[in-house]
Amino acid sequence: MPVFENKSHEELRWEDYQMEVTLLPLGPQNSPFGLGSPCTHAFWSSMSKISRDYYTKPSIEELEAKEKAEPGFCRRVKDFVIGRHGYGSIKFIGYTDVLGLDLETHVCFNHGEVIVYIDNSKKPPVGQGLNKPAEVTLLNIMCLDKKTGQQYTEGPKVEKYKKLLVIKAREQGAESISYHPLTGEWKLRVEHFNVDRL
Repeated sequence: MPVFENKSHEELRWEDYQMEVTLLPLGPQNSPFGLGSPCTHAFWSSMSKISRDYYTKPSIEELEAKEKAEPGFCRRVKDFVIGRHGYGSIKFIGYTDVLGLDLETHVCFNHGEVIVYIDNSKKPPVGQGLNKPAEVTLLNIMCLDKKTGQQYTEGPKVEKYKKLLVIKAREQGAESISYHPLTGEWKLRVEHFNVDRL
């Protein structure tokens, strides 16, 4: 039985990193992800599993088309985005290898938070996979009166809330970039996802 069976993409990449294996150039003739191979089918199956309220940019369909037209494209996707409608998004800065990523098990958006690598045992070292610099946008982060539920969009309560968000971001190893009280959009910058959640 081949040693790569029943292993995740991250496990295989980590093993390659540890053994300093040089990968062959991608292409149908010499790549396990060559066109029409079972690995390609399994990859697109895992990518297309994401819930309907989640999305990617480029879309799964665009990624598939690009990979077929330019084998190896999905190993270097620039500024890859995954998001959940009404909750937020993550833009991974620079080039990201999305081949073999099971996004459904790696990224989870809840109200006011995002968890990357839900299972810490599957989290790769900093700089690999999705554990890399990113811009996180969280939606519906409203400045509300706890008793009445009234939304504040300006004034001293909003300024105090902004300061609280800066502190919260810092506690998670992130940097608060901007907050828009009218829309509730909060942008943060992270260097990695070695914290449990944002």
